[in-house]
Amino acid sequence: MKDRKISLWVLSIAVLVLAAAAALIPWLLKPALPLEGVTILLAGDSRSSDDYTFYREALEEKTGCRAVTAGGSGKTAAYNAEDEYIACILGQPHDYSIWLVGGNDDGSPGTVGTFDAGSELAAQGEPVVEETDLAEDYSGTVFIQAVDHMMRKYLQGCADLKKAPEMIFCTDLPQQRESADSPWSRQENWERKRLAILECCEKNGVTCLDLYMLCGFNMAEEPMFIPPTDKVSDRGKYYMDGLHPNPRGIDVITDYEIRMILEKRKAEE
Repeated sequence: MKDRKISLWVLSIAVLVLAAAAALIPWLLKPALPLEGVTILLAGDSRSSDDYTFYREALEEKTGCRAVTAGGSGKTAAYNAEDEYIACILGQPHDYSIWLVGGNDDGSPGTVGTFDAGSELAAQGEPVVEETDLAEDYSGTVFIQAVDHMMRKYLQGCADLKKAPEMIFCTDLPQQRESADSPWSRQENWERKRLAILECCEKNGVTCLDLYMLCGFNMAEEPMFIPPTDKVSDRGKYYMDGLHPNPRGIDVITDYEIRMILEKRKAEE
């Protein structure tokens, strides 16, 4: 009887060990996520805000990073260039900031500007403008000045930090509002903003992620954005509403963002 009790006790212990091993093995075999311990801050307008949490969630699920949404709903590039907004961004510890701005700037002729009289934008008739004074808060209306100001202001602030984060600036995505006649819906306006962002990135040595070209979203497959914003209905292929990317669009966007960050980290090793 005593031997039987010992055998049952040993069997019970063995069952517990096997159960623990069965629970532990999947955890041990689970691959490490590539950006665990990294914080990514998302800056810009509503697309980078908590209006659409699946942007943050996609980055976290794919990489193990901590993603922070810091976009402002309805905000223009001019707002993103203001001292208060830049200070808010710099006040949140992060390793990378990803900027997607311009969704509320229509890119109409004469509103985009250029710093280079020999640029393609100048050839299109965009006004040649001067750099802004970083000692003064931004209060202008020219798209390229706003983008340049926010880049230089952010980089200036990063220089004062012990561990400077890295800025990744995206070209704006196409969109369409209300009708094909709207300035928001015109391809030439989307491309004008893209050229301005490329010019600013080259001018300031900022990493550019050309989402406009990489994603290649076909707006003929997307609905027109008609106010007010509906944050729930998903009416398009890659867009919720012709303006805000849906989870499928975000899946494409975050794949490119993650690939760029991983390539940069590998190059730094």
